[in-house]
Amino acid sequence: MKYQCEIVRDLMPLYLDDIASEQSRQMVEAHLSECKECSALFSQMKNDELEIKVKEEKTDVIARQKKIFKRKSALVGSVLAGIFMIPILICLIVNLANGDGLTWFFIVLASLLVAASLTVVPLVAPANKLLWTLGTFSASLILLLGVCCIYTGGKWFFVAGTSVLFGIGMVFLPFAVRSRVLSSVLKRQKGLTVMTADTVLYVLMMLSIGFYTKEPDFFKASAAISLPLIAFAWAMFVLIRYVGNNGLIKAGLCTMLCGVFVFFADSLIGLLLGLSVHIPTFSPFLWNFATIDGNVKWLSLIVGVFLGIVFITIGLIYRRKQK
Repeated sequence: MKYQCEIVRDLMPLYLDDIASEQSRQMVEAHLSECKECSALFSQMKNDELEIKVKEEKTDVIARQKKIFKRKSALVGSVLAGIFMIPILICLIVNLANGDGLTWFFIVLASLLVAASLTVVPLVAPANKLLWTLGTFSASLILLLGVCCIYTGGKWFFVAGTSVLFGIGMVFLPFAVRSRVLSSVLKRQKGLTVMTADTVLYVLMMLSIGFYTKEPDFFKASAAISLPLIAFAWAMFVLIRYVGNNGLIKAGLCTMLCGVFVFFADSLIGLLLGLSVHIPTFSPFLWNFATIDGNVKWLSLIVGVFLGIVFITIGLIYRRKQK
């Protein structure tokens, strides 16, 4: 009986795949009607095979639907691209017919490229749609600013361009670095990359504004105001990202840092500007134009330090309980 069980179990996969001979099928069926152990094993194998087939069919259906969706998206994107070509051709013909040359036509073209980057690109991009959309949108927007600057004879391109790039970077860079391509390259340095890029873009923006305005004291004033703010942002980032404590302790440290920064920011900026620095007075029972600034700063410091100590204490207690 044991010998027969081994033979039948070897034949079970062939029986399930319906490729066993007629004699083998009869032998398996006759044995299963008598042997409870082999019958139970056969039921398990049958269920496993059914589950595998369901998974394969599910994968095939998802793949087919994905291809259909890609084809439809590409078709819609192509139609939209064709629609965008209509006003481009009309503007080209009108611009040439008026004898103006290709002047404002380029402004229309660049404007439609901005619109296409937000509508056509997400539909036709085969992969990494978000990254492609953000990249083409930024490039087309900079191109539009450049064309407008040339057409109007202005000298403001670098001021507008760096300002737009800084705004785009602040809003969209955290999403861009989480795309599959950049995430695999940056790995655990995504936050550091965003902070570095935003800092560089901010510095470029301030340099562009300074060279454009040509104010003699601009760089000194902008550095005095910007350096404390940049240092505060980096200190918050380092506390949140790299300090190895639980969330409550990090929250306490960040809250204390906020209170200290609000209290000393004006004094630090004044010190960098070469002005006289004084500690603000605290008059909690007198609120008027002369005392409101000092009262707000002192309350920010007191509340920030108090809440920070509370958070840190709770975090230390929680960490001790975990240990």
